[in-house]
Amino acid sequence: MNRSVMSIAGLLLALVLFVSINVFSNNALQSARLDLTEDKLFTLSDGTLNVIGSIPEPIRLKLYFSKTLAKQVPTIDRYGRRVREMLEEFVNASNGRLRLEVVDPEPFTDAEDDAVRAGLQALPLTNGEGLYFGLVGTNTTDEREVVPVFTQEKEQFLEYDLTRLIYNLTDPKKPVVGLITGHQMHADVTPLMRFGGQGPKPWAIVDGIREGFDLRTIDQSQPSIPDDVDMLLIVHPVPMSEQQLYAIDQFVMRGGHAAIFLDPHSEVAAAGNQPGRPQRGPQTPATSELERLLNAWGVSMVPDKVLGDFASAQQVNAGSPGNPKVMRYLPWLELGADNYNGDDIVTSELGPIVVASAGSLEPTANATTTLTPLISSSDESMLFEADEVRSGPNPQGLIEAFKADGKRHIVAGRISGTAHSAFPDGPPKAGTADDAAATNEPAPHLAQSAGPVNLIVVADSDMLFDQLWLRRQNLLGQDIIVPVAANGDLLINALDNLAGSGDLIGLRSRGKSARPFTVVEQLRRTAEQKFLTQEQELQETLSKSQARIGELQSKASAGGGQLFSAEQRAEIEKAREGILATRKQLRDVQHNLNKDIERLETELKFFNIGLIPITVAIVAVILASLRYRRRRRQAETARG
Repeated sequence: MNRSVMSIAGLLLALVLFVSINVFSNNALQSARLDLTEDKLFTLSDGTLNVIGSIPEPIRLKLYFSKTLAKQVPTIDRYGRRVREMLEEFVNASNGRLRLEVVDPEPFTDAEDDAVRAGLQALPLTNGEGLYFGLVGTNTTDEREVVPVFTQEKEQFLEYDLTRLIYNLTDPKKPVVGLITGHQMHADVTPLMRFGGQGPKPWAIVDGIREGFDLRTIDQSQPSIPDDVDMLLIVHPVPMSEQQLYAIDQFVMRGGHAAIFLDPHSEVAAAGNQPGRPQRGPQTPATSELERLLNAWGVSMVPDKVLGDFASAQQVNAGSPGNPKVMRYLPWLELGADNYNGDDIVTSELGPIVVASAGSLEPTANATTTLTPLISSSDESMLFEADEVRSGPNPQGLIEAFKADGKRHIVAGRISGTAHSAFPDGPPKAGTADDAAATNEPAPHLAQSAGPVNLIVVADSDMLFDQLWLRRQNLLGQDIIVPVAANGDLLINALDNLAGSGDLIGLRSRGKSARPFTVVEQLRRTAEQKFLTQEQELQETLSKSQARIGELQSKASAGGGQLFSAEQRAEIEKAREGILATRKQLRDVQHNLNKDIERLETELKFFNIGLIPITVAIVAVILASLRYRRRRRQAETARG
C-alpha cells in the first residue's frame, strides 16, 4: 500500500474518530461541567444533598418544556437546557428516589391538557401559541407541588426553588404560622378573590411564606392563640389589650417561637395615613412596640429613636428635577455582610438588606436572657429623634446634624435563654364577657419559661413591604417578581430556623453573592465627609452675596427707582464677582468628590486593558532575545 493511500485512510479514520467522540460526548457528557466559580454556584449545595438524602419515598418530577416552540426564543431554549441539567444533577444524587420525566406539550395534545390541569402558565408567543416551561412534582400520597413557569430572571434561585419543591413533598405538613399585624398586608386575600385583578394583592412576602408554611391571620381582637399555631409572626402590631398581650406572653413561656418586626417610625403606615389616601380600615399608628413583653424578656427598642448610618446610607435625589442633587439619606440603609452575624445560620450567608427608618435594640439592665446581634449598623452611626424623620425627608439637615457615636446599633437580634413572664402575678382580669369566655379552662399560668426561649426581633417592619426589596416585571404577559434585596430571605430564614429546618437557609442565598465596589464606596464616603463642610461654607457665602445684591436692589427701588450710586455699583459688582468665584469653587468641590474614584477607574483600566498586553509583549521580547542569542551561539559553535 503506497503512502498516499495510507494518508487518505488515516484522514478518514481521524474524521470518524472525531465524529464519534463528539456524538459520545454530546450524549454521555451532556451535563458534565467543571465549576470554577468562587461560590460553586453550579454545584449542588450541602443543604440540597441533605434534603435529597432524606426523601423517604420516591418522588416523580415531570418537566413540561415546549422544546419545538422554545427554538423561537433562544434565551428560553438555553435556559431550558440549564433547568434540565440541574434536574438531572438532582436525580443523579438521589440514588433512585427522584424520577424525572420530560414532556413536550405540543399544541392540541393530551400533554398540553395535562399541563393546563396541573396549573402551569403558558408563555404567549407572537404567533399566538403558548410555550410551557414548568415543573410538577408528586409523591406517593398524590401531594403535588408546582413551579408554574421558569424564568431566567430568577435563575439565581433555581436550586432553591427545586429544593423547596422536593422538601415540601418530603414533609407535606407545613408548620402553622400565626400572623398578627397592623399593616394592610392582605394576607387573607385568596387567589379567587384576586381573580381578574379585582381584589387587592397581598404583599409579596405573604406568598413567599405560604410556599413553605401554613399562614393564618390572627385578629388582634382575638384574646387567645389557637392551639395548632406552631410559631407567631408579629409585624407592626397596633396597641393590644391585656388579654392579647397575655396570650402572646404565655405562648412564648410554653415554648412557642416568634419572629417580631417592630418600628419606631413605619413609613408604610405613615404614607397610608396621609389625607386623601383611600382607607380600608382604621388608620394604623406609625409607631409599634411591645415594650411590656420585650422588657420582661430582657430586650428594649430605644423609644422614639431612628437609626442613621453614614456608611450604609442610600443615595437619594435631594434636589429638584431640573437641578438634581444626590445625597445620602441616613435613615435609609442597605446593610451587607459587614453588618451581619456570620456565626448565626439566619444571617451567615444573607444578601444585602434594605431597611427604612429602623430602630435600635438593646438588652435591659436585669435581663435573664441573651440578646445576640443578627444585624448591626456600622460604627459610623447615631440615633436621631424620630420627630426629625416624621416631619418628612430632610437629607441635608440630617447630614448636618450627624455625629457618629461610635456604636454598632442592633437592628435585628435573637433572644435566647430563660425568660420571665410579663405577667408575674398571673393572668389579667377579664374585662368583658368575651374575655371571660375566652379564659374558661385556661392553661396553667407560667411565671417563667418552661425552657429556653427562641425569639427573633427586628427593629423595622417596612423592610417587608414590596417596594423595599423587589421589582415586578411583566414577561410575555406574566407578572414576575424579582428580588433586588434579601429582605424576604431574612424572614423566611428566620421562620425556617424557628421551625427547626436549616437545610434551606444557606441554600436560599446561593447565587446572590452581591459583590459591591467596597473600595469605591469607601472613597466616596471619605470624599463626601471631607468636602461637606467646605461645600456648606461656600453655600453660605453664596447665599450672603445674593442676599446683599437683593438688599441693594431693594434700597434702590425704595428710593424711587433712582440709579445706583457709584459705591453701590461697585459693591454689586464685587458681590457678583464673589458669586461667580463661589460657584466656581462649588463646581471644583463637586468635581473633587469623584476625583479619587476617577483615578481608581483609570488605574483599573490600565491594569485590565494595558498591563496584560504590555506584560505579554515584554515576555515575547525577552523570549525572542533569548532565542536569538541561542541561535547565535549555535552558529558560532558551528563555525568554530
